Amino acid sequence: MSIRKNHRLSRRHVLRGLGGAAIALPLLDAMRSDRAHAGPGDTPKRLIIMYTPNGTVPANFWPTGNGPDFTLSPILAPLADHKQDLLILGGLDLMSSLKGPGDAHQKGTGSCLTGMPLLEGDFAGDGGQSAGWAGGISLDQEVANHVGQHTPFASLELGVAVQDPANVGARISYRGAGQPLPPENSPYAAYQRLFGDSIADPLAVERRAARRRAVLDAVGDEHRALRDRLSGDDREKLENHLTAVEEIRDRLDEGVISFGGECQPLQQGAFMDPNLVSNMPIMGKLQMDLMAMAMACDITRVGTIMWTRSVANHVFSFVDPNITEAHHSLAHKGDEDAPKVAQNTAINAWYAEQLAYLITRLKAIPEGDGTVFDNTVILWTNEQAKGNNHSRYDMPYVLAGSAGGYFDTGRYLTRPEMPQIPHNKLLVSLLHAMDIDADSFGDPEFDAGPLSGLT
Repeated sequence: MSIRKNHRLSRRHVLRGLGGAAIALPLLDAMRSDRAHAGPGDTPKRLIIMYTPNGTVPANFWPTGNGPDFTLSPILAPLADHKQDLLILGGLDLMSSLKGPGDAHQKGTGSCLTGMPLLEGDFAGDGGQSAGWAGGISLDQEVANHVGQHTPFASLELGVAVQDPANVGARISYRGAGQPLPPENSPYAAYQRLFGDSIADPLAVERRAARRRAVLDAVGDEHRALRDRLSGDDREKLENHLTAVEEIRDRLDEGVISFGGECQPLQQGAFMDPNLVSNMPIMGKLQMDLMAMAMACDITRVGTIMWTRSVANHVFSFVDPNITEAHHSLAHKGDEDAPKVAQNTAINAWYAEQLAYLITRLKAIPEGDGTVFDNTVILWTNEQAKGNNHSRYDMPYVLAGSAGGYFDTGRYLTRPEMPQIPHNKLLVSLLHAMDIDADSFGDPEFDAGPLSGLT
C-alpha cells in the first residue's frame, strides 16, 4: 500500500480490514479511539520529506558564506524567495550506509531515512553486489507512529515517475526492518484513495455505508455467539473486540472528508500517464498539490515525495532540450566535462524549483495566525553526495520550515571542525522538532543525540 492508513480507519479501509466475517483484533482495538484534532491555538506540526536521486554537483550546490550571511548557489538559487526559511546543513555524512551489503546507491537509498545498514538480500547491484531491504524503521514512519493517531491517515507516501518494480533503490519509507512502503506514483489513484467518498455521488456513498453496516452487524452477531463459549482473558479480549465493532458501526460516516475553508477539492485536469518521464513536471505538481491539500485537510501530518529513484535513467529533456542523456549517466560524468556538469546542475536546480513550489503551496494555506508552512519542516535528502564518485560524505541536506519555531532558519551551517558527523543526528533533531523524545535513531553505533546549533 502506498498510503499508510492509521489504525483509526475510515469506512473504506474498514471493508478491506473486514474481508468478510473475520477482523484482525489489533486493527479493531486501535479503531476504538476517537480521532483527535488540534484545538484552537494548538496547531499541529507536520513533517514532509522530499527525496531526489543520484547525488548533486557539490561545487554548484553549496552556498558561499556561513551562518545567516550566505549566498545561494546556482542549484539552490530557485529557493531565493524562501531563503530565510532554509537551514542548509554542511558536514553531515551518511555513515550508516558505509557498511553492510549492497552497492553505493542501494546503501544510500535504504539508509537515507532509516539510518541503518541494509539487510542481506537478492536485489542485484553494481559490481556483482546485492542487498535486501533497509534494516530499520524510517524517520517518517517513526514520526507517524507518534502523531498518526490524530489523523485518518498516519502517513502519505507519494512518488513521481519512480517506475520500478519493488527493490531497495525505489523505496525510502519503512514500517520496520525489511518492511518497505511503496510510493503511489499516480496522483489520480492517491486522490481517489484519500477523498473517494467525499467526491462520490452521495446516494452511492450511503448505499455502500449501509452494506458495510450490515457486514459489521453480522460480525457482531457471530462474536456474541462465540463470547458465551469463552472465559477469562479470551472473553475479555473478545469483549473489547466486540465493543470496537459496535463503535465502528456508529462512526462509519466519519471517513468522508468534509470540504470547507482551506480544505477544498483538487482539480486534477484531464488524465495523463503518470509513468511517462515527459509528464514529470505535471505529475510532480499534482503530487505536491495533493500533499499540501492533505495537510490542509488534516488528513495526515507526515508525508514523503520520492522523485524517481536511485540510479534513475530518466532523460530530463523537459528541463533543457539539449539534455539527451539519462540523469544517472550524467551524474557520473567527470568534473572536467563542463557541458555535462552544467546539465546535471540544471537537473538539480529543477528539483530545487520543485521544493520552492511545495513551500509556496504550503505558505498559501492559512492556519491560525500564520500558514501551514509555519508549522511544517521539509527535509530534502538524497542517497549520494557526489554522483560521479558515490561519496556519501558531506551530504546535501536542506531543511525548509521551522516546525512551529523549533528550528532557527535562514542559515547555512558548515562544520569543518567536526569530521564524520553521522546524519543520524539530523534524524534525531527532526524527531525532537516533532516533539518526540529520543536520544538516538537508527544504527546504535551512532547513539550521539541531536545536531547542535539548529534551534
